[in-house]
Amino acid sequence: MLNNYNYFLVLSEELNITSAAKRLFISHQCLSKYIKSLEEKYGITFFVRKPKFSLTPAGKIMLETLRRIELEEQNLENQLIDIKESKSGTINFGITEGRYSILVPKLLKEFHDLYPKVELNIFRETSPKMQEMVLDNSLDLFLSGTSNITTTDLKYQVLLNEQMYVVISDNLLKKYFPDNYTEYKSMFKKGVDLRLLQEIPFVLNKRNFNSRILLDRHLAELGISLNCISELTQPDIHYLLCAEDYAACFCLTMYLSGINQLNESSSSDSFLNVFPIANFTAENPLALIYHKSKKFPSYMEDFKKIIKKYCIPYSPGAKESL
Repeated sequence: MLNNYNYFLVLSEELNITSAAKRLFISHQCLSKYIKSLEEKYGITFFVRKPKFSLTPAGKIMLETLRRIELEEQNLENQLIDIKESKSGTINFGITEGRYSILVPKLLKEFHDLYPKVELNIFRETSPKMQEMVLDNSLDLFLSGTSNITTTDLKYQVLLNEQMYVVISDNLLKKYFPDNYTEYKSMFKKGVDLRLLQEIPFVLNKRNFNSRILLDRHLAELGISLNCISELTQPDIHYLLCAEDYAACFCLTMYLSGINQLNESSSSDSFLNVFPIANFTAENPLALIYHKSKKFPSYMEDFKKIIKKYCIPYSPGAKESL
Protein backbone atom coordinates (compact mmCIF):
# COMPACT_ATOMS: atom_id res chain seq x y z
CA MET A 1 0.00 0.00 0.00
CA LEU A 2 2.72 2.46 0.98
CA ASN A 3 4.66 1.82 -2.23
CA ASN A 4 1.71 2.97 -4.31
CA TYR A 5 -0.05 5.42 -2.00
CA ASN A 6 0.08 8.03 -4.77
CA TYR A 7 -2.54 5.95 -6.59
CA PHE A 8 -4.99 6.71 -3.81
CA LEU A 9 -4.06 10.41 -3.72
CA VAL A 10 -4.50 10.92 -7.45
CA LEU A 11 -7.80 9.03 -7.54
CA SER A 12 -9.04 11.16 -4.62
CA GLU A 13 -8.29 14.28 -6.68
CA GLU A 14 -9.69 13.04 -9.99
CA LEU A 15 -12.62 11.00 -8.61
CA ASN A 16 -12.57 9.16 -11.92
CA ILE A 17 -10.65 5.90 -12.44
CA THR A 18 -10.02 6.46 -16.15
CA SER A 19 -8.60 9.99 -15.77
CA ALA A 20 -6.62 9.01 -12.64
CA ALA A 21 -5.09 5.99 -14.40
CA LYS A 22 -4.14 8.16 -17.37
CA ARG A 23 -2.48 10.69 -15.06
CA LEU A 24 -0.59 7.88 -13.28
CA PHE A 25 0.46 6.23 -16.58
CA ILE A 26 -1.09 2.91 -15.53
CA SER A 27 -4.03 0.92 -16.83
CA HIS A 28 -7.62 1.31 -15.65
CA GLN A 29 -7.49 -2.35 -14.58
CA CYS A 30 -4.32 -1.85 -12.53
CA LEU A 31 -5.80 1.08 -10.60
CA SER A 32 -9.10 -0.75 -10.01
CA LYS A 33 -7.17 -3.78 -8.71
CA TYR A 34 -5.16 -1.57 -6.35
CA ILE A 35 -8.30 0.00 -4.83
CA LYS A 36 -10.02 -3.39 -4.54
CA SER A 37 -6.98 -4.89 -2.79
CA LEU A 38 -6.76 -1.96 -0.43
CA GLU A 39 -10.42 -2.22 0.52
CA GLU A 40 -10.11 -5.98 1.02
CA LYS A 41 -7.03 -5.50 3.21
CA TYR A 42 -8.82 -3.14 5.59
CA GLY A 43 -12.29 -4.65 5.19
CA ILE A 44 -13.90 -1.29 4.46
CA THR A 45 -14.98 0.74 1.42
CA PHE A 46 -12.97 3.86 0.63
CA PHE A 47 -14.86 4.99 -2.48
CA VAL A 48 -18.55 5.09 -3.35
CA ARG A 49 -18.99 4.06 -7.01
CA LYS A 50 -22.64 5.08 -7.59
CA PRO A 51 -24.46 7.33 -8.23
CA LYS A 52 -21.32 9.49 -8.15
CA PHE A 53 -17.73 8.41 -7.55
CA SER A 54 -16.71 9.92 -4.20
CA LEU A 55 -14.80 9.31 -0.98
CA THR A 56 -16.51 7.57 1.91
CA PRO A 57 -15.87 8.79 5.50
CA ALA A 58 -13.22 6.04 5.75
CA GLY A 59 -11.75 7.25 2.46
CA LYS A 60 -11.43 10.78 3.81
CA ILE A 61 -9.54 9.47 6.85
CA MET A 62 -7.25 7.45 4.58
CA LEU A 63 -6.66 10.50 2.36
CA GLU A 64 -5.67 12.65 5.34
CA THR A 65 -3.29 9.95 6.58
CA LEU A 66 -1.66 9.45 3.17
CA ARG A 67 -1.21 13.21 2.78
CA ARG A 68 0.80 13.17 6.01
CA ILE A 69 2.85 10.24 4.72
CA GLU A 70 3.51 12.11 1.48
CA LEU A 71 4.63 15.18 3.44
CA GLU A 72 6.99 13.13 5.58
CA GLU A 73 8.46 11.52 2.47
CA GLN A 74 9.07 14.96 0.99
CA ASN A 75 10.67 16.08 4.25
CA LEU A 76 12.93 13.01 4.23
CA GLU A 77 14.03 13.71 0.67
CA ASN A 78 14.78 17.35 1.50
CA GLN A 79 16.88 16.41 4.51
CA LEU A 80 18.79 13.74 2.57
CA ILE A 81 19.52 16.26 -0.17
CA ASP A 82 21.22 18.47 2.40
CA ILE A 83 23.15 15.54 3.88
CA LYS A 84 24.50 14.70 0.42
CA GLU A 85 25.28 18.43 -0.05
CA SER A 86 23.49 18.32 -3.33
CA LYS A 87 22.42 21.55 -4.97
CA SER A 88 19.71 19.98 -7.06
CA GLY A 89 16.02 19.70 -6.29
CA THR A 90 12.63 21.25 -6.97
CA ILE A 91 10.68 24.18 -5.53
CA ASN A 92 6.97 24.58 -6.19
CA PHE A 93 6.16 28.20 -5.43
CA GLY A 94 2.80 29.97 -5.65
CA ILE A 95 2.05 33.64 -6.15
CA THR A 96 -1.04 35.65 -7.05
CA GLU A 97 -1.52 36.88 -10.61
CA GLY A 98 -1.06 40.55 -9.78
CA ARG A 99 2.26 40.13 -7.99
CA TYR A 100 3.73 37.73 -10.54
CA SER A 101 5.01 40.34 -12.99
CA ILE A 102 6.33 42.53 -10.16
CA LEU A 103 8.49 39.95 -8.40
CA VAL A 104 8.97 36.75 -10.40
CA PRO A 105 11.23 37.95 -13.27
CA LYS A 106 13.76 39.32 -10.78
CA LEU A 107 13.80 36.39 -8.37
CA LEU A 108 13.87 33.79 -11.18
CA LYS A 109 17.08 35.21 -12.57
CA GLU A 110 18.86 35.59 -9.23
CA PHE A 111 17.85 32.17 -7.90
CA HIS A 112 18.77 30.40 -11.14
CA ASP A 113 22.23 31.99 -11.07
CA LEU A 114 22.67 30.77 -7.48
CA TYR A 115 21.18 27.28 -7.93
CA PRO A 116 21.11 26.40 -11.64
CA LYS A 117 20.25 22.73 -10.91
CA VAL A 118 17.22 23.50 -8.74
CA GLU A 119 14.01 23.45 -10.75
CA LEU A 120 11.74 26.36 -9.78
CA ASN A 121 8.09 25.85 -10.73
CA ILE A 122 5.88 28.94 -10.42
CA PHE A 123 2.10 28.65 -10.01
CA ARG A 124 -0.21 31.66 -10.45
CA GLU A 125 -3.34 31.06 -8.39
CA THR A 126 -5.71 32.74 -5.96
CA SER A 127 -4.83 32.67 -2.26
CA PRO A 128 -7.59 30.15 -1.36
CA LYS A 129 -6.45 27.83 -4.14
CA MET A 130 -2.82 28.05 -2.99
CA GLN A 131 -3.87 27.15 0.55
CA GLU A 132 -5.43 23.97 -0.83
CA MET A 133 -2.29 23.22 -2.84
CA VAL A 134 -0.02 23.52 0.21
CA LEU A 135 -2.32 21.27 2.20
CA ASP A 136 -2.29 18.61 -0.55
CA ASN A 137 1.51 18.93 -0.91
CA SER A 138 1.46 20.22 -4.49
CA LEU A 139 2.97 23.55 -3.37
CA ASP A 140 5.93 24.05 -1.04
CA LEU A 141 5.08 27.64 -0.18
CA PHE A 142 3.31 30.70 -1.56
CA LEU A 143 3.33 34.48 -1.23
CA SER A 144 0.05 36.03 -0.17
CA GLY A 145 -1.76 38.11 2.39
CA THR A 146 -2.82 36.33 5.55
CA SER A 147 -6.38 37.64 6.00
CA ASN A 148 -8.07 34.56 4.57
CA ILE A 149 -5.98 31.78 6.13
CA THR A 150 -8.55 29.28 7.34
CA THR A 151 -6.51 26.48 8.92
CA THR A 152 -4.04 26.07 11.77
CA ASP A 153 -2.01 23.66 9.62
CA LEU A 154 -0.32 26.63 7.94
CA LYS A 155 2.36 28.91 9.31
CA TYR A 156 3.75 32.05 7.76
CA GLN A 157 6.62 34.50 7.74
CA VAL A 158 5.53 38.12 7.26
CA LEU A 159 7.76 40.03 4.82
CA LEU A 160 6.00 43.40 4.85
CA ASN A 161 2.78 45.05 5.99
CA GLU A 162 1.04 46.75 3.09
CA GLN A 163 -1.30 49.72 3.28
CA MET A 164 -4.38 50.23 1.13
CA TYR A 165 -5.15 53.26 -1.04
CA VAL A 166 -7.97 54.63 -3.18
CA VAL A 167 -7.18 55.07 -6.88
CA ILE A 168 -9.33 57.56 -8.78
CA SER A 169 -8.79 59.59 -11.94
CA ASP A 170 -8.91 63.37 -12.18
CA ASN A 171 -11.82 63.19 -14.62
CA LEU A 172 -13.88 61.05 -12.24
CA LEU A 173 -13.17 63.44 -9.38
CA LYS A 174 -14.28 66.37 -11.54
CA LYS A 175 -17.46 64.52 -12.53
CA TYR A 176 -18.58 63.77 -8.97
CA PHE A 177 -17.19 66.90 -7.30
CA PRO A 178 -17.69 69.50 -10.07
CA ASP A 179 -18.03 72.57 -7.89
CA ASN A 180 -15.20 71.93 -5.44
CA TYR A 181 -12.88 69.48 -7.22
CA THR A 182 -9.64 71.26 -6.21
CA GLU A 183 -10.69 71.51 -2.58
CA TYR A 184 -11.62 67.82 -2.34
CA LYS A 185 -8.47 66.69 -4.14
CA SER A 186 -6.35 68.59 -1.65
CA MET A 187 -8.35 67.19 1.28
CA PHE A 188 -8.16 63.61 -0.03
CA LYS A 189 -4.36 63.73 -0.05
CA LYS A 190 -4.57 63.63 3.75
CA GLY A 191 -7.01 60.72 3.73
CA VAL A 192 -10.29 59.89 1.98
CA ASP A 193 -13.44 59.34 4.02
CA LEU A 194 -15.09 56.57 1.99
CA ARG A 195 -18.52 57.87 3.00
CA LEU A 196 -17.93 60.68 0.52
CA LEU A 197 -17.42 58.22 -2.36
CA GLN A 198 -20.59 56.13 -2.14
CA GLU A 199 -21.97 57.40 -5.46
CA ILE A 200 -18.75 56.86 -7.39
CA PRO A 201 -18.55 53.55 -9.37
CA PHE A 202 -15.91 51.10 -8.15
CA VAL A 203 -14.29 47.99 -9.56
CA LEU A 204 -13.36 45.66 -6.70
CA ASN A 205 -11.62 42.36 -6.10
CA LYS A 206 -13.60 39.19 -5.44
CA ARG A 207 -14.84 38.81 -1.87
CA ASN A 208 -12.37 36.05 -0.96
CA PHE A 209 -9.34 38.21 -1.82
CA ASN A 210 -7.29 39.54 1.12
CA SER A 211 -7.62 43.19 0.11
CA ARG A 212 -11.39 42.84 -0.30
CA ILE A 213 -11.69 41.21 3.13
CA LEU A 214 -9.91 44.19 4.72
CA LEU A 215 -12.01 46.67 2.74
CA ASP A 216 -15.31 44.99 3.61
CA ARG A 217 -14.42 45.05 7.30
CA HIS A 218 -13.79 48.81 7.10
CA LEU A 219 -17.03 49.43 5.20
CA ALA A 220 -18.92 47.42 7.82
CA GLU A 221 -17.42 49.58 10.55
CA LEU A 222 -18.59 52.70 8.66
CA GLY A 223 -22.00 51.14 8.05
CA ILE A 224 -21.87 51.83 4.32
CA SER A 225 -21.50 50.08 0.98
CA LEU A 226 -19.82 51.22 -2.22
CA ASN A 227 -21.23 51.33 -5.74
CA CYS A 228 -19.47 48.20 -7.05
CA ILE A 229 -20.14 47.88 -10.78
CA SER A 230 -17.65 45.07 -11.43
CA GLU A 231 -15.60 42.44 -9.58
CA LEU A 232 -12.34 41.47 -11.28
CA THR A 233 -9.34 39.48 -10.09
CA GLN A 234 -6.56 41.18 -12.09
CA PRO A 235 -5.19 44.36 -10.40
CA ASP A 236 -3.67 45.70 -13.62
CA ILE A 237 -7.12 45.66 -15.26
CA HIS A 238 -8.49 47.63 -12.29
CA TYR A 239 -5.97 50.40 -12.92
CA LEU A 240 -6.50 50.42 -16.69
CA LEU A 241 -10.25 50.86 -16.09
CA CYS A 242 -9.46 53.72 -13.71
CA ALA A 243 -7.33 55.33 -16.40
CA GLU A 244 -10.33 55.17 -18.74
CA ASP A 245 -12.47 56.97 -16.11
CA TYR A 246 -14.71 53.90 -15.92
CA ALA A 247 -14.45 53.47 -12.15
CA ALA A 248 -12.32 54.00 -9.07
CA CYS A 249 -10.55 51.11 -7.31
CA PHE A 250 -8.25 50.22 -4.43
CA CYS A 251 -4.54 49.48 -4.40
CA LEU A 252 -2.08 47.81 -2.03
CA THR A 253 1.41 49.21 -1.52
CA MET A 254 3.21 46.81 -3.86
CA TYR A 255 1.16 48.01 -6.84
CA LEU A 256 1.94 51.73 -6.46
CA SER A 257 4.87 51.53 -8.87
CA GLY A 258 2.59 50.13 -11.58
CA ILE A 259 0.19 53.05 -11.20
CA ASN A 260 3.10 55.49 -11.42
CA GLN A 261 4.25 53.80 -14.62
CA LEU A 262 0.73 53.97 -16.01
CA ASN A 263 0.58 57.71 -15.32
CA GLU A 264 3.94 58.23 -17.03
CA SER A 265 3.15 56.15 -20.11
CA SER A 266 -0.56 56.84 -20.55
CA SER A 267 -1.78 58.95 -23.45
CA SER A 268 -4.91 59.75 -21.43
CA ASP A 269 -5.47 63.29 -20.22
CA SER A 270 -6.74 61.98 -16.88
CA PHE A 271 -4.19 61.54 -14.10
CA LEU A 272 -4.61 58.66 -11.63
CA ASN A 273 -4.62 59.88 -8.04
CA VAL A 274 -3.59 57.59 -5.19
CA PHE A 275 -5.06 58.65 -1.84
CA PRO A 276 -4.72 57.11 1.64
CA ILE A 277 -7.95 56.05 3.35
CA ALA A 278 -9.02 58.02 6.42
CA ASN A 279 -9.17 56.02 9.67
CA PHE A 280 -8.16 52.84 7.86
CA THR A 281 -5.68 51.28 10.28
CA ALA A 282 -5.74 47.70 8.98
CA GLU A 283 -2.70 46.49 7.07
CA ASN A 284 -2.25 43.58 4.68
CA PRO A 285 0.51 41.34 6.05
CA LEU A 286 2.24 39.92 2.98
CA ALA A 287 3.79 36.62 3.95
CA LEU A 288 5.44 33.43 2.80
CA ILE A 289 2.98 30.69 3.77
CA TYR A 290 3.71 26.97 4.08
CA HIS A 291 2.67 23.82 5.92
CA LYS A 292 3.68 23.93 9.58
CA SER A 293 5.19 20.42 9.33
CA LYS A 294 7.19 21.11 6.17
CA LYS A 295 10.97 20.74 6.36
CA PHE A 296 12.93 22.58 3.69
CA PRO A 297 16.37 21.98 2.16
CA SER A 298 18.97 24.70 2.66
CA TYR A 299 18.48 26.17 -0.82
CA MET A 300 14.87 26.98 0.13
CA GLU A 301 16.13 29.33 2.84
CA ASP A 302 18.13 31.20 0.21
CA PHE A 303 15.04 31.31 -2.00
CA LYS A 304 13.02 32.85 0.85
CA LYS A 305 15.76 35.45 1.44
CA ILE A 306 15.66 36.47 -2.24
CA ILE A 307 11.89 36.92 -2.12
CA LYS A 308 12.20 39.04 1.01
CA LYS A 309 14.91 41.12 -0.64
CA TYR A 310 12.61 42.03 -3.53
CA CYS A 311 9.63 42.69 -1.25
CA ILE A 312 11.36 45.14 1.11
CA PRO A 313 11.43 48.05 -1.40
CA TYR A 314 7.62 47.89 -1.49
CA SER A 315 7.18 48.38 2.25
CA PRO A 316 5.09 51.48 3.17
CA GLY A 317 8.15 53.33 4.41
CA ALA A 318 9.85 52.89 1.03
CA LYS A 319 6.89 53.88 -1.16
CA GLU A 320 8.21 57.38 -1.78
CA SER A 321 11.10 55.93 -3.78
CA LEU A 322 8.93 53.78 -6.04
